[in-house]
Amino acid sequence: MWEKKKLFKNACEAIGGVFLSLLLGIVGGGLCGATILVFGGFIGRSGTTGTDYFGYWNVDIIPLGLLYGGFFGAFVGPGAYPFLIRKIGFQKSILPAFLGTIAGGFAGAVVGPPLAVLTGISGFFLALFWRRIKLTESGISASE
Repeated sequence: MWEKKKLFKNACEAIGGVFLSLLLGIVGGGLCGATILVFGGFIGRSGTTGTDYFGYWNVDIIPLGLLYGGFFGAFVGPGAYPFLIRKIGFQKSILPAFLGTIAGGFAGAVVGPPLAVLTGISGFFLALFWRRIKLTESGISASE
């Protein structure tokens, strides 16, 4: 009897965690995507015609960054949940994930928008791996 309750509780926590990571992935990915695309446009690497000079900024690229960032975040967030976020915890993983995505995306935006997507996702995972290693070294678990 207790095993069924424990199994049900674990299943509910896992499903809730996946849905929460989906929502955070869409919102966080959208914000990061818009920030990275605006940065790419500002440095003249937005990939649109006539914007290849430093200091260009157009408000019309923000919704595009929100759309692409939210789209990729909807897949990357739940994909990272079972391997990294579940072990770290949501509160301890939000800031490193955001900063890693922004840093990776900015580095890739220097080359162009397609590479900014790949380096942003890579920065997200690297930041979460780094956070997990740091928490493991200090002996702190996600529940503390």
